Amino acid sequence: MQEQEGREAKSIEFTAESVIYLNETRKWTIFLSILGFIFLGLLVVASLFMSTIYNLIVPGEMPFPGMGAGVGIFYLLMGLLYFFPIYYLYKFSTYSKKAIYNEDKDQLSLAFRYLKSHYKFIGVFTIVMLSIYILIFLVALVVGGFAGIM
Repeated sequence: MQEQEGREAKSIEFTAESVIYLNETRKWTIFLSILGFIFLGLLVVASLFMSTIYNLIVPGEMPFPGMGAGVGIFYLLMGLLYFFPIYYLYKFSTYSKKAIYNEDKDQLSLAFRYLKSHYKFIGVFTIVMLSIYILIFLVALVVGGFAGIM
């Protein structure tokens, strides 16, 4: 909208075929988001299970004290991190369904806003993870180089 200052805003009309494609996409995104929520639930159960199992291990046999709580918190943080893109995908599905069946442009706009948020989150997350991988690789090269010298 900001780029279009001084110009008349253009309107996009959806054809019947594009609405069919959007509805088909919506069905897949609702499936994937529900599956994602199920796996998030399993991740939370796994975090509780792992922290309990690690706490049952004899403290002298654990490499680090408090490792059970650390593993549980790590799993919960991973679940929290993955919650947002799944939530955005779910919201895209629900709003696009409302937009299609009610022929509501505002609902469609909101649906696409959530889809944008989903892909923006995935994109930033991918950049962060690739940066971490590159950093780990560089550290491994440096440490490996020093280990080869000694």
